[in-house]
Amino acid sequence: MSEKQERSEKRSSREKSDKSQRSQRKDYSQKKEEQKFIIPDSMKMENIPKEDLSGFEEGTDFIFLMQKLKQIILNKETDWTFHLAVINYLRRLLKFEIDIFNQFLYGSKLYPKIIELINSIRSILAKNALILVNEMFSEMVPEYDEKKNKAPVITFIKDIIPTLIMKANGNQSFIRTEAKTCLESLINNMKYGDTLVFLIQAMNSKKNQDIDLAYNLAVKLCNNLTKEYLEDFPLYNDLMKVCANIYELKKDIYVKKIIALIKLIKDKITENDFNTKLEKCQKKERDIIKKAFDPNINNKPKMKNSTSSEFQNFLKKSKDNLKNKPNKLKRNATTSVLVVKNRMENSAKKNKIF
Repeated sequence: MSEKQERSEKRSSREKSDKSQRSQRKDYSQKKEEQKFIIPDSMKMENIPKEDLSGFEEGTDFIFLMQKLKQIILNKETDWTFHLAVINYLRRLLKFEIDIFNQFLYGSKLYPKIIELINSIRSILAKNALILVNEMFSEMVPEYDEKKNKAPVITFIKDIIPTLIMKANGNQSFIRTEAKTCLESLINNMKYGDTLVFLIQAMNSKKNQDIDLAYNLAVKLCNNLTKEYLEDFPLYNDLMKVCANIYELKKDIYVKKIIALIKLIKDKITENDFNTKLEKCQKKERDIIKKAFDPNINNKPKMKNSTSSEFQNFLKKSKDNLKNKPNKLKRNATTSVLVVKNRMENSAKKNKIF
């Protein structure tokens, strides 16, 4: 064997050895990571009071922690107790490491998963997810994105409001209570025009209970917003647009509530400012809002005739037929009376005692 071939074989065997060692180190590090992340039973408990949530140990690898939590929350086949643990970990992050919480939930766009947990068929998961949302509304302040000018938390509010209203009018009392607590926390802490717009949008529902709840929340939030906030034209324009859309549904329950809401906004920013800004809105919304406040127009929706023209013609023909056949009806009635009378007389004769 030549010297060149020997060097080539040595190089080849050395490369194989290095590759094998790298593979072993990689397997070892993976096994170490898998062993490292063990969820304690304390994290699988339900309804943990906020004051009992503990902080994280010094030197915690939050990047690794977030990776593992993401794997669990994205895997639908994971045991539900692990999803409960994720909720409790998120509550701890929210309380002690809010920046990391924001990075995890909004940076990774995982907030829709919170809504999925609220809609879980397991009531334990649904209730604890609602507890998390309530704490989110209490602790978080949306920081507006420079590019989109909307914070991810605003998108989260838009998506979750219909779910919270539905749960607040649901059948399970403890879920209903938690959902109502979330909504109260929402209007007390998330005092933003976007929230008001989303609440008015939520009035477009088939259930009167949902409509009433969304309206009452919108009124409370509108009262909490300052005049200066409502005078902001982009918000004003959005409010008039959504109010016009709901008004156009032409149902009595919508019309009365929308007129009351618009009147509340008008009273807060004065009528002159209201009308000045209204003229800057699009013609469609402007005409609808003016129509709603026109005293010469009855805002009560016109009900359709209970009977169609065809049914009215049918009734008329039936009445004419009755007029043309009075003898037949009279004869039938007389015959019935005579039959009953004869039966009564025969019965009396049989039972007569001599």
